[in-house]
Amino acid sequence: MSKNFTSVMYTYPWDIADEGIDTALNKITDLTGCTEVLLTPSYHVSNYFSPHNPLRPIHLGDNGAVYFQPEAERYAAIAIKPRVSPDVVDAAYFDRIVDAIRDRGLTFSAWIVYFFNHYVSSKYPEFAKQDAFGTPYVGQISPSSEAAQEYAVALTAEIMERYQPHAVRIEALQRQMWRHGLLKNKFVGDISERCQFLLGLCFNSASMANAEEGGLDVQTFRDDVVEWLRPRMARLPRDEDLLLVDDDWLNEAFEGRLRQYVDSLNSVTTNLWVRVAQVIKNAGGKVQSDYLTGPGRTWINGLKPSINREIDRLTVGTPSSAEELQSYLEMIATDGEVFVPVGPGNVLEAGPLIERTKDAKDVGAKGALFYNYGLLREEQLGFVGQAVRAVSCD
Repeated sequence: MSKNFTSVMYTYPWDIADEGIDTALNKITDLTGCTEVLLTPSYHVSNYFSPHNPLRPIHLGDNGAVYFQPEAERYAAIAIKPRVSPDVVDAAYFDRIVDAIRDRGLTFSAWIVYFFNHYVSSKYPEFAKQDAFGTPYVGQISPSSEAAQEYAVALTAEIMERYQPHAVRIEALQRQMWRHGLLKNKFVGDISERCQFLLGLCFNSASMANAEEGGLDVQTFRDDVVEWLRPRMARLPRDEDLLLVDDDWLNEAFEGRLRQYVDSLNSVTTNLWVRVAQVIKNAGGKVQSDYLTGPGRTWINGLKPSINREIDRLTVGTPSSAEELQSYLEMIATDGEVFVPVGPGNVLEAGPLIERTKDAKDVGAKGALFYNYGLLREEQLGFVGQAVRAVSCD
């Protein structure tokens, strides 16, 4: 493998354990040639088709769980407690996988999902995102409360101290868009972009209290949001209902109170994100993120540009040129790196994957990300290997 280009394989712990740790790592090293494993210790609900899993080719996943045995004392003073997956059959379940990865000479990195969690948001609805109508959203934890913040920090600190990952991909540590995580939806009518945006605001007690401290009459603002939403959600959309969310609307809507409230939400979320990033960095890890924020982006992901300088590994689609890649590098941490997710997706031959991987290397990316070991057929794992070997021979 090229010393200047890193190939990273996403994976789930249950796929490694079900197949047998040695068997699975043999396939990762021999079939794919990847030198880094991005393994999740905390994940959200999904259903999985795992074609080479000998025990559960169809796997109905947990509704938000950790895949290691947490140290209870870390969470004793925090209202939110982690749910341990039933897959964790003993205290050394995750440790065995991590140790085996390192024993193979592979790099272990972690992939932590935070606030996209159906278990925590349903067990602790007071910490869930609540829309203007007071509906707690199962699947979305609000970053606003102290309990949610301390939980995220404690979870990160435990993973860093116990498992010392090389890098941590941060996922769902921000305000979720309104329908993220909603399951089995029954939507006949469309909901306009501006209505969706307002539904995505959080009005739980912590979010409202934070904005009240900034001088906003939040209850009146919330009532006005409800009054604005009701007729627009009830009627067939008019032309004015189909206008897009943009900075002008955010600044002007509700006499400027929308911008004030969004800024309050985003400040809290950004401070937490940076705090978690510092926990990772202080423990010697790199921060990996799919989010790069700036003008026109903050209102989408609820994170301010101050997160950019905390990012050591930025995941982006293949840059069109070395100049574009350099523009990304100038926005993130000093000595930061760009990684490109190249798939493979449901490819039927190696050619497209080889081409995408070569394109990533040729433009100057540090590495390629392959998703996901357990979800790919063995032939497709072989396609990954062909792509990795192709760039190693360049």
